[in-house]
Amino acid sequence: MSDESLQLLKKGARVFARQLGKADINGSITWVGPNRYGGGFRYGIRGDDGSQYWVDEDDVTPEIDPADIDPNAIKKGSRVRVVGGAHDGLEGDVYTAGAKGRFGVRDDNEETYWFEEGQLEIA
Repeated sequence: MSDESLQLLKKGARVFARQLGKADINGSITWVGPNRYGGGFRYGIRGDDGSQYWVDEDDVTPEIDPADIDPNAIKKGSRVRVVGGAHDGLEGDVYTAGAKGRFGVRDDNEETYWFEEGQLEIA
């Protein structure tokens, strides 16, 4: 976890936490301390459901404000159209978002292609 993230994850901060094999959590940090079961920190989180949870730092991220999410951002599941190049006009669904702005797109015939973000627009 980056130093910037650690500064955001203080008592009272709103967070999202992932638990393997259990439901994800949204809530507020009520306790921060060293992880006795490994390195890093452990967080006590009061979930929005009223329950208390104990979570390792690798599974906690600051909660994202829905207003901060760009509805036009290309992400997994987006319906896109290719603009320019050999596949101009092709439409399909993003099935994976790779590193460095590359996206795997599957067209309606189940053919797959890779494109740079600048080659795609939301359909």
